[in-house]
Amino acid sequence: MAKKIKVGDRVQLLEITDTMTKLEKGSKGKITKIEEDQELIWVDWDNGEKLALLIGIDRFKVVGK
Repeated sequence: MAKKIKVGDRVQLLEITDTMTKLEKGSKGKITKIEEDQELIWVDWDNGEKLALLIGIDRFKVVGK
């Protein structure tokens, strides 16, 4: 990962490959767990979903703490 992200960071979704989610571009949430060995970033999304981002595939940006 180019920028070191941490549990507790807030992220905004730019692009996701999961077709079953209700998340849309611009959705925000808080990182709850990072599994670098599995390339997963677990997020509690503001819409109530708990869904992981795939490192290197899904796109997001850190928007705060």
